[in-house]
Amino acid sequence: PGHVLTVKRTGPKTYTVKKGDNIYRIAKKFNMDVDDLKDINLIDSDDVKAGQKLLLEPEPETEIQQAKNFAEEIKKISESEEIMNMDMSDRLILFAKKFLDIPYKFGGNTIMGIDCSAYVQRVYGLVGINLPRSARLQFKEGEVVDRDSLSIGDLVFFRTYASFPSHVGIYLGNDLFIHASSADKKVSIDNLKTPYYFKRFLGGKRFITDTPEKAEK
Repeated sequence: PGHVLTVKRTGPKTYTVKKGDNIYRIAKKFNMDVDDLKDINLIDSDDVKAGQKLLLEPEPETEIQQAKNFAEEIKKISESEEIMNMDMSDRLILFAKKFLDIPYKFGGNTIMGIDCSAYVQRVYGLVGINLPRSARLQFKEGEVVDRDSLSIGDLVFFRTYASFPSHVGIYLGNDLFIHASSADKKVSIDNLKTPYYFKRFLGGKRFITDTPEKAEK
């Protein structure tokens, strides 16, 4: 008794128009803006007919549609004049941040769920650099960089669940890195000085060498 529980509020997702209904009365009944109700149902007029089924909330995007929309956004950015004039490291970070909040999934390599090594492989691929699929193999390539010499765009590696390099992210500067995090369950930004990552840091690898002036500690 007295224990407060948080529950998910649910309600009808559709409404069937009854005789005597109008668009304004329906919107008021469900505490909605009339224009929003019309937009959701792709109707321009105020006329509704008895028996007509109206959506009360937007239909969720399918996974296929989400993937398609993301691919189209990346393609549009890739072809923009602005990005053509950016240094490779700047382009890399721009693409890296486009993946923020995409769900983490061990072994995944799509926007519906992606792991750390697939994430950096996808981002680097967008700037024309091909990387192996696993963190372990990625660690064997590139130029070795120690913690104090990291530059924006370098890969940072960690020993987490295994004795070999088992986690990887992309360095953003100022001790920050972006990665597909199993702890956060999404692509997120963390700090190298966080105790968990600080004691598990193995080293960095550099694949972009044409913009040394971008280096930041």
